[in-house]
Amino acid sequence: MTEITKSEKNSANAEFLTSSQAAKRLGLSMATIQKLVDNHVLQAWKTFGGHRRISLASVMNYQSANNFLELPRQSADRPVKVMLVIESPDLMARLKKDMGQWHLPLQAVFQESLTEALLELLNDKHDLLVLQLMGERKQQEKVLEILQKFMSSRHTVAHTLIMSQEPDLVPPLSTATSPASIQVIHKELSPLWLSAYLSGFVAQRRA
Repeated sequence: MTEITKSEKNSANAEFLTSSQAAKRLGLSMATIQKLVDNHVLQAWKTFGGHRRISLASVMNYQSANNFLELPRQSADRPVKVMLVIESPDLMARLKKDMGQWHLPLQAVFQESLTEALLELLNDKHDLLVLQLMGERKQQEKVLEILQKFMSSRHTVAHTLIMSQEPDLVPPLSTATSPASIQVIHKELSPLWLSAYLSGFVAQRRA
């Protein structure tokens, strides 16, 4: 988070929220908001007085992209079920190690391929599917088509998070009615970013 001058802030002409306002709007704790800001999930800066200001646009994008308000709530005693398809062996090993230190109520399952993930999702419903895409663009577009068809017909995953560094990669349009949603984020998947994202996801599911 960087400190900007008054003139820079005015030139951006961006609306902003305090941390408490952002927390109330998203239904998250102040600690979770701070984690989202520290890991650049939400865009923020500090005033010269030391007060945190969070971009309203980033809060709205975060809320809209995840469709958290439309996802069914769950009881606090059930862990959030997350399936992760990680193509990088090194990243998978690190995530398996780090997740135990995040102290989040998660039941995480790791898969090496989308095929394995979809086979498990045929019979076992999950709250979140996290998918790392590293292949060629045409291959990634094909994966999105497969996911769209699967989620429209099976409804066994509430939300899918796609991590891809391909610019402008978006899910195909679908006319099918489905409570599920697909979100594509164009950046490299990192443990720090994912821990902040999962903190927000868990908090919203239990709000």
